Amino acid sequence: MLYGKEVFLILDSAKEPNKWEDVASYEFITARLMILILVSLACAIQIPFIYMASLWDLESFSFMWWMLQFFGFVMATNLGAVILAIIAQDSATKVGEIQSQAFTADFMVGIETLTKILGEFNKTATTEGESLHDQIEEFAPQFYRLGLQYLRTHALPSEEPPSLDELGVAQPDDYHHEEELFDAKKPKT
Repeated sequence: MLYGKEVFLILDSAKEPNKWEDVASYEFITARLMILILVSLACAIQIPFIYMASLWDLESFSFMWWMLQFFGFVMATNLGAVILAIIAQDSATKVGEIQSQAFTADFMVGIETLTKILGEFNKTATTEGESLHDQIEEFAPQFYRLGLQYLRTHALPSEEPPSLDELGVAQPDDYHHEEELFDAKKPKT
């Protein structure tokens, strides 16, 4: 039976309060930035290939000149693909780290527990001819109050009740049998 601190450990966000913000706000490389990287690489690599064509005395816009430029373009796109793959792998690694911090085993157990509870609620509602979906607005506040009172009750430390002396209650007179306490003929006063 879960109660007190165990319930709070199921979905505990206190350990790492910003883990949900990390999951929600992670930024990936955009398509615009990918295109910018590829065009920059293409320009940086294509310029030496244009210069190489003049060193080899290739006629501008001839078949060989175009082949050389094509090789430069292929080289630039391959290099761009490798760089973008490295960036993508780095992003995947970071996302994996963020998700492993957020979706811990405790979190998964909590989700499984809540799913089982909801399944039992739905099963019971169906058995009774009700729709849990239709009654959720009425049911949720009552369940919240019940759960909150349960947690508050079980979160309090248990204490020994005060003794009769601490309460100021006098000790009963001496008696030998319980019948003496309830004997109407000889009342003890």
